Amino acid sequence: MKRTFIATMAVALATALLPGVALAADPPPNDDFGNATTITALPFSAKISTIGATKSADDPTACHYWGESTVWTRYTAQEDGFLRVSSSGGPAIGVYTGDRGALALVPGACTYYTGFSADVFPVKAGTTYHFALIESYAWNGREFTFDLTTIPAAANDDRASAAVTGFPATLEGDLRRATSEPDELMASCDPGAGQSVWYRYTPDRTRSVQVTRASGYTVLSVHRATGLSELDCAGASDYYGPVFLATAGESYLIRAAHNVEQAGQFELNLVNAPAIKPSAYATPDRPSTFDDVQFSPYAGDPLSRELVGGEIQFGDGATSPFTGTQAVGHRYAKDGKYTVRVTGTTKDGRTGTTEQVLEVTTHDVKLTWLSLPATARAGDTKRIKVSVTNTRYDEDVRVSLKRKTTSGYYEEIGYLTQRVAASPTGKVEFPFAYTYTAADAAAGQVEFKLVAELNRWEYDDAQPADNELVAVTAVRAAATTPANAAIS
Repeated sequence: MKRTFIATMAVALATALLPGVALAADPPPNDDFGNATTITALPFSAKISTIGATKSADDPTACHYWGESTVWTRYTAQEDGFLRVSSSGGPAIGVYTGDRGALALVPGACTYYTGFSADVFPVKAGTTYHFALIESYAWNGREFTFDLTTIPAAANDDRASAAVTGFPATLEGDLRRATSEPDELMASCDPGAGQSVWYRYTPDRTRSVQVTRASGYTVLSVHRATGLSELDCAGASDYYGPVFLATAGESYLIRAAHNVEQAGQFELNLVNAPAIKPSAYATPDRPSTFDDVQFSPYAGDPLSRELVGGEIQFGDGATSPFTGTQAVGHRYAKDGKYTVRVTGTTKDGRTGTTEQVLEVTTHDVKLTWLSLPATARAGDTKRIKVSVTNTRYDEDVRVSLKRKTTSGYYEEIGYLTQRVAASPTGKVEFPFAYTYTAADAAAGQVEFKLVAELNRWEYDDAQPADNELVAVTAVRAAATTPANAAIS
């Protein structure tokens, strides 16, 4: 017995002296839910320890499911209101209601950070609230300060007590201290955002106003103070926020809201909304007098909002209204440079006007005459002539001679490029020569296509349909006597 006692003491002493080996601490008195520290009066502040804390099998996991140890406090609310719970230098906090084994997490009352944890949540008189102080790792026990106190509701919690703001302005708030009124005016873009605070703005002059977020995630809506009609709405993920036209002397209500789970602190800014620069894409962008030009309006808005309507002045005396982004067609009667003026308005009331120059140039050449033999023999070389007319601009014209193959497509067998001056009556002849083959004779004919193209990349021919001519020469076998080698 003595030897056993001595050996046991030696092992214990050695273990105590070994570096890095810690002796297990006793659990704190409020380690278990059933032994939670009861708070009877507020404000409350006390030192609490998680050293040696454990985790019960029925501890809730709705907040920090990975937590390895907990200690507990509880408080029964004496009146409706808001509580602020925090742990300075301590673990995360989850707040629950209900009974052991069936605890429900209070919506939004779960802190995700340790070191300094704080949260604000609403309470109902007579309801008991259980506070789980949760360590992610059981070995990370510590002593910290736990605080619980009442805080007032936001002063502008109700619509009737909206905070008055000027312009420009920075608006700060905490939706955790907000409630939902019995006649709460929900935002159309997120009807589930029920906790709200309100601001009232009455402009001294008419201006377009944007409500931007500096921090926090909030659902923002703007309403007329008279009649409460909604002017604009922006969900929590909307980067730009709402925009509205504020008329001098008229009052507007700005509502910041979120659901109870995601309510938090926020900062907003009231600023001038950016100007729009409406314009219109012209298709084609280098039109001729034969084109019905399609003008597609767009807002040119830094906030990426579309136009709801406006007007296009085409620069030739004609105008046309438009709705939304609907394209408007117009044909110009003559060539020239036209100043196109676009005026447009967005749904939020911003209006802008810009001008752009559209150049109309009609480049149009035409194949007007073709001469080739009706018949020929294999081995004959014959002339093929085609004329090009041009009445508008001097052009370099490329005419290609193509022959239809047995597979049905046309292969180019020659081309000529010449200058064709503009002339009301003149024409330029493009001469070709072709030697008919035995294959042509075997087929019985050869089909030619002549195609005229403008030899410049920046313009297309306005009427390509009149730039092609097709003709056929019937071909017979070669004569029995040598054919005249001259071109005929």
